[in-house]
Amino acid sequence: MSRIIEFARMIRCVNCSMAGLAVIFTIFVAENYTVSNYTNIVIGFITGFLASSAAMLINDVVDLEVDKINKPWKPLPRGVFKPESIRNVSLILLTLGVLVNVFISFIALIIALIYSIIAYIYSFLRRNLYSQFLVSLAVTGPFIYGLTLAKTEKTVFIVLFSIVVFLINTSREFIKSIADVNGDLKYNYKTVATVYGIKNSAKTAFLLSLVGVIIAIVIGLTKIAGLIYTLTLGVCGVLYTLLTLKVVLNPAKAQNVKNMMIYLMLIALIGFLLSNIS
Repeated sequence: MSRIIEFARMIRCVNCSMAGLAVIFTIFVAENYTVSNYTNIVIGFITGFLASSAAMLINDVVDLEVDKINKPWKPLPRGVFKPESIRNVSLILLTLGVLVNVFISFIALIIALIYSIIAYIYSFLRRNLYSQFLVSLAVTGPFIYGLTLAKTEKTVFIVLFSIVVFLINTSREFIKSIADVNGDLKYNYKTVATVYGIKNSAKTAFLLSLVGVIIAIVIGLTKIAGLIYTLTLGVCGVLYTLLTLKVVLNPAKAQNVKNMMIYLMLIALIGFLLSNIS
C-alpha cells in the first residue's frame, strides 16, 4: 500500500487530475454544458491524466541527481523505486494516453501526440532556458485538445483563456526555479533563476502573473465570459499575484508559494467551467 501511495505522489495526482478535468471542462464550456459525445469526455480525461502522469514520472527519472539536492524526500532519491522501472512505466502511460485517441479521430490523435511529446521531452531539455516555456505550452494542451473534441462557437474565449493559462503557469515555473536553484546550478540547468538571478526571476513571475490576471479579468468585463468566471478569476488572480509578490520580498518562501499556487489554479479552473453562467 505504501508503494501505491508513493507512486501516486510521483505522478502528482492533483496536477494530473487537473489536466484531465481541463479537457472535460473545455468540452462542457465549448458545448454550453450539453455534451454531444460522452466517449470524448471519458477519453479526454484519460488522455490528459495519462499524458501528464507520464511527464511527471520521466521528470523524476531525469532529475534524480538534482532531486537528491533539491528534494531528497521524493520516492526516487529515497530508493523506493528503480529509475528504470519508472522510465518504462512512463513510456507505457505516454503511449496509452496518445493511442486511446484512435477511438475519437485522427486530429485528436495528432493533437494529443504533439502536446504529450512537448510535456515529455521537457525533462531532457533542462539545460536550455526555453524549457521552462515548454512546460507552460504543455499546460495549455488540455484546452486546445479539448477544443478539438467539441462542437463550439467559443473558440476565441478558449484560446484567450489558454493564453492566460500560459502566462500564469510560466509565473509559477519561475517561482519553482527559485525553489530549485541550488540543484539546478550544480547540474547546469538553465532557468531564469540560474541565468538572471533569483530577484529577477521573482520580479518577472510577478509581472507575468499581473498580465495574465489582467487579461483574465478583461475577458470577463468584455462579456466574453460570465460574472462567476470574472469574480472567481479576479479573486484567485489577485491572491496568485500577491503570492508572487511575497517571493519578490522573500525568495525563501518560493517552495511554499509554489505549492499554494496549484490550489488557486484549481479554483480558477472551476471558474473557467462556470464561465457560461452570468
